[in-house]
Amino acid sequence: MKQSIPMRMTGEFLQKPLLRVSLFILLSILLRLMLDLSFGMIYRFYDVIRPWQEYLGAALLTVAILEMVILLKRRINRHIPWDKSPTRRLLLECLIIAPAALIAIVLLRISINVFMLKAAFIKFSDEVITAIYYLFFLVILPAFLEFAVFLLNRWRTGLAEVERFRKENAEFRFEALRAQINPHFLFNSLNTLSSLIYEDRDKAAGFIRHLSDVYRYVLENRNRETITLSEELTFIKAFVYLYQLRFDNKLTVSVAVEETLLQRLIAPMTLQLLIENAVKHNIVSTRKPLNIEIYTDENHFLNVRNNLQKKQTEEVSTAMGLKNIVSRYGFLTRLPVEIKETDNEFIVKVPLI
Repeated sequence: MKQSIPMRMTGEFLQKPLLRVSLFILLSILLRLMLDLSFGMIYRFYDVIRPWQEYLGAALLTVAILEMVILLKRRINRHIPWDKSPTRRLLLECLIIAPAALIAIVLLRISINVFMLKAAFIKFSDEVITAIYYLFFLVILPAFLEFAVFLLNRWRTGLAEVERFRKENAEFRFEALRAQINPHFLFNSLNTLSSLIYEDRDKAAGFIRHLSDVYRYVLENRNRETITLSEELTFIKAFVYLYQLRFDNKLTVSVAVEETLLQRLIAPMTLQLLIENAVKHNIVSTRKPLNIEIYTDENHFLNVRNNLQKKQTEEVSTAMGLKNIVSRYGFLTRLPVEIKETDNEFIVKVPLI
């Protein structure tokens, strides 16, 4: 697992001895002041401001213990890094580094008191409190903080991976759906073309031109996440022309889009999927023509509305087309795709990006 940016920056900083020791000295002063404040609350006549030798001793103790902790951490890293077994790693730090650090703290405190501070009397209870204090802040707390940061980083990475897999899955399903639609569309178009060749050669020639425009658009834009609304509408005109010839003008598609919104973005072939969906589930006949309206509203949504006249022997629907559109737009924008069905009409509202 890759380290997060803050962890990498911390690691780089700790590789520089001068900066590292400077930080440890500043930390030692802060820790010593906190310790003296604690003793000041325990003992009535305890002087919170101590002689400079005690601060020097605290600096030596802090630097020595932290350097030892870093060295031991590096050795443990070679055998059990955090990403291999974080719980086991934390346990090892508590069982190996903590006892070693406690012994070192006690020995260093005795040496500082005897050789630097020339203390004639050492109070055992104070030394126990001091040893536990430094052990907690220099060893135990950093270990648990590192453990927490690692878990947080793993959680964030896990979320990113889940989102990536969800997006790839949505893209795959979207591609599979388009691959499924194209053969059906081609089959129906070739049937229509075979009839036109004998009935009206001019119409057949126009049909072939529009069919080539449709497939050129599909090939050119199949790998793009978004295209302009203007490009999609140009494509849909050719696509609708083929459908209208197939249904002998029993299908009408009207477009009313504000010019200011033509450069907004949508997912390629969105309108094709919605028109295919309307034709698939509704009657298209002379007595019951299917009317599809494509228009924009004041909220900058692209609306696709058709009159509802469901087939009596309707095909079993999995709603995969609409589900894929909803899932696809879930990765392109925070605005939702809205689907509304009444007794008379069916509307899909697609956000313009």
